[in-house]
Amino acid sequence: MKKQILLMIATILFLTSCAKTPDEVKEDMSSYRNSQSSVSDENSQFSYIKVSELKNNADIALKKDYGQFSVSDKINFVQPDSVNIMEFSDVVGFGENAKEAMPYFLSESLIDLVIDSPDTSNGNYIFRNEEEKIHYGVGDDGFISMLTPQTFDISFSNKQPVVKVYHANRNDDLSDEYELNDKTCSVQEAVDYIDNWLDTEYKKLSPDFDYNVNTVVVREYNDKYLFQIITEATYEGVHIDNFTRQPKIQNGHQTGKMAYSDYGIEIQMVNKNSIDSFTNLSGIYIPSVKETVQEVISMESALSFCEKTFTDFKDVEISDIRIMYTLQPVYNTDKETIIGEKDVEVTGYSSRPVWEIIMDVPPEFLPENKINTRGVLRKYIYIDMITGEYYYCFDI
Repeated sequence: MKKQILLMIATILFLTSCAKTPDEVKEDMSSYRNSQSSVSDENSQFSYIKVSELKNNADIALKKDYGQFSVSDKINFVQPDSVNIMEFSDVVGFGENAKEAMPYFLSESLIDLVIDSPDTSNGNYIFRNEEEKIHYGVGDDGFISMLTPQTFDISFSNKQPVVKVYHANRNDDLSDEYELNDKTCSVQEAVDYIDNWLDTEYKKLSPDFDYNVNTVVVREYNDKYLFQIITEATYEGVHIDNFTRQPKIQNGHQTGKMAYSDYGIEIQMVNKNSIDSFTNLSGIYIPSVKETVQEVISMESALSFCEKTFTDFKDVEISDIRIMYTLQPVYNTDKETIIGEKDVEVTGYSSRPVWEIIMDVPPEFLPENKINTRGVLRKYIYIDMITGEYYYCFDI
């Protein structure tokens, strides 16, 4: 129940932050509304290749011309170790480790100020000192949130003005430097520090995944800057969806369930080489391989399919294309009949390997004085790498 409430709140915040686009963009999108999953027609002629051939095919595909689509030269496709049909479940009983996990997130001096004041009344383990401005919370499903005195008043900073967005998982130049609260720090230095912490420290709490910085959002803060750092998890070289929060639609209406959920970590760096806030909204997952896939749809044919299907688009750039595992919540339907749809519990996540095709939306599409809480708006197309089933969202 806790997770459903948090995910729905996050979804509402995300959807209400969407902005209207200029008329010419609306015209391009007018033929396409947000899709339910659709099966591509039999004439699409997808080509299938061995998983081991994905990188070679990607190198060819990224150099081709796709008509109304251009392809960014910053895309960095990495050969995965394997491609699977996956399932994910929540870790259980993590709250019992709340105190033991504290040193990963708080200094000894801050721990001393909150260690004796846990609140377990809501089923979580909350350590909070309002006077000293410290917050540390843990849930049984591995949910962790932390705020230091540097970030306590702004929480997770989604209302701080955006200066620039950097994509560490692409070939962006990360050498730019910014004056943080205490010292000057380059984006690259921040990425290196967080990647190392994720690999050497956080991985001890969540050992089944590799974690890396995906995006760095530079925000104004107290006449200086802070880094909002968005990370992603990967399993054997394939990343887990860290962006999509889509409510389930039935008969044209939004329900209390999620069709797609996301998994990732957000960190704020206010001081150089410091973790000043932390949250992993979805907790900690345990992966399970349901089936290993030997052959998949090639990147080349996936892009050709987009070219033939979305024919009304003009001059659209594909910003990134990668393999991704979706997260589709599985619900306890027995409980639903007793307590109602909005209170039904998630029992796990089914997952499909898809081609994730991303189109960034430039910040100038935002109305004046509106804050882009996700750092950069995106449109996307997902194509199931096995069936060719596709799902797209162009609601900006």
